[in-house]
Amino acid sequence: MRIGITGGALVLAGLAVISPGVKDALLALANNTYNLGLSLDAPWWIGLPLVSLGLLLFILGFVTDRSGTNKGQFVAIRHQSFQPLAANLPKEAMPRRMQRRKIQVYDCDLSSFMNSQPVDPAGAVRLQEKLAQHIAGVRRSDHDAALGYYGIVHIPFQFLAGCSISTYPEVALFELNRNTNQWHELNTGDGTNLKPKLIRSIDPANPTAAVIRIEISYPISPAEPAKLIQGPYREYALRIEAPGIDKISHYGQVHTVSKLFREALDEIHNELGNAPIVHVFYSGPVSLGFSLGRQISRTIHNRVFVYNYTSQSNPAYAWGIDVTRDSPPHEMVVWTRLV
Repeated sequence: MRIGITGGALVLAGLAVISPGVKDALLALANNTYNLGLSLDAPWWIGLPLVSLGLLLFILGFVTDRSGTNKGQFVAIRHQSFQPLAANLPKEAMPRRMQRRKIQVYDCDLSSFMNSQPVDPAGAVRLQEKLAQHIAGVRRSDHDAALGYYGIVHIPFQFLAGCSISTYPEVALFELNRNTNQWHELNTGDGTNLKPKLIRSIDPANPTAAVIRIEISYPISPAEPAKLIQGPYREYALRIEAPGIDKISHYGQVHTVSKLFREALDEIHNELGNAPIVHVFYSGPVSLGFSLGRQISRTIHNRVFVYNYTSQSNPAYAWGIDVTRDSPPHEMVVWTRLV
């Protein structure tokens, strides 16, 4: 866009040289604004290359703008279920490639359901359904729209949001800097090699269920799923070499872990059929949880239950959500009990 504006200025400057009526005024303005260094006594023919160069830059600016910076709206989704509420995404935190777009803020605030006693995940799911409906409407009305996703929200809702809008072409991901309390987009590129691995930790002959433990921020004890899931079940451990907080900083890391998660889902479907339910236990950042949810296909994969961890409850994973089911909300919520 700026290239086109500069090109327009050069066109005006060239026309000013050719047309003596307003020559001095326009030349002085162009010189002061863009430091062109044009002489006020320049002969008329000097204006011809300026006009040509200006037209070329103007066309180049138009083509560049068509390819991205000012095309479609940017929908910033703030997803939250804890109090105090997460701060809004500031304009300066937006991706530079998106900053010329029209910003639409969408709040998906589930905190009133999840800060009550007892918690009401079914009510939260009912409200979150409006998020998927809203984004679907945006997609229909604006094919060039892009999304941004950020917030502080319970793990099952992260996966559910990702699964609900899994086919969206471009989503910018943000995490909260714990030191500055500011949102920032994940960095491009691969980042540090976290050395993620996908391992079958339990592999009985005839499993009736499958478990995936995803260990990014903290390890997850194999004893936790064993308290809740009746066997025999196949278990996968998807973990980075040294789990810890704030490990995910680049899009490349998200892509690598997401690819391994998709491999596990595909393998379960291809080898065990549609019957076994997949039980997901996750420890990691919101941006990755949302991205993992985007790997789940409601039309291809087995049913996927994603569980929430609370250290004060017994069992610690007291409830979850069937993210592959889109309604009704009360049937999507899974309440666990010790086996």
